[in-house]
Amino acid sequence: MRFIRTNALELVFIGLLGFLFSGVAHAQVEAISQDDPEKMVLLVSNKVISELNANRELFESSSAEVRAFALNHVLPYIDTEKMARYVMGKYWRVASNEQKKGFVEAFTDTMIRSYSQSLLKLRIESVEVEKAREEKPGRVTVASKVAQSDGNKSDIIYRVYFNKSTNKWMLYDVAVEGISMLLSYRKAYGSDISKKGLDAVIAEMQEKNSAFNSQATL
Repeated sequence: MRFIRTNALELVFIGLLGFLFSGVAHAQVEAISQDDPEKMVLLVSNKVISELNANRELFESSSAEVRAFALNHVLPYIDTEKMARYVMGKYWRVASNEQKKGFVEAFTDTMIRSYSQSLLKLRIESVEVEKAREEKPGRVTVASKVAQSDGNKSDIIYRVYFNKSTNKWMLYDVAVEGISMLLSYRKAYGSDISKKGLDAVIAEMQEKNSAFNSQATL
């Protein structure tokens, strides 16, 4: 059971990488349109296999390259503040503006660190994307099936919402085989915050991220 959970979590991060590999590091990259959620997922998913394989050696040798690439190409498609707000749950309502800002920044960096470390563990052969399904006005799910080189297939569902302020569709959750990344994070951080307090949790996140970033710049 432990192996299954770990593998699923890695797939969550690999799913997020569908939004990451829209080109090669330090290259001029055309932005993916965010006018249509299904097309957005389809375009970036079609890129993930070829770009990951093409740049595997580069990313294996430099975590700094992975981090820089993530900052430039994944964040425009993900509403990290919305995700952080959900992860904090009831604690968001009582947190100060400084605490909210600190948690959002630390959470964003934690996501980058996590899937940077999981990046090269799986080899994906193909991704099939289904039509978007509306959950309610302004919110859709886009299902996909990921086939790995070992023959395993996994169902990944992207949850996307329409941001009225920017008029763009934004990713806010990824679920693999029924495991929601947001829900998993919410349970973990909610437990930690209740035991240690929000400031302590933010400090721990910052410390881990700082250690990783220091290694990435060596």
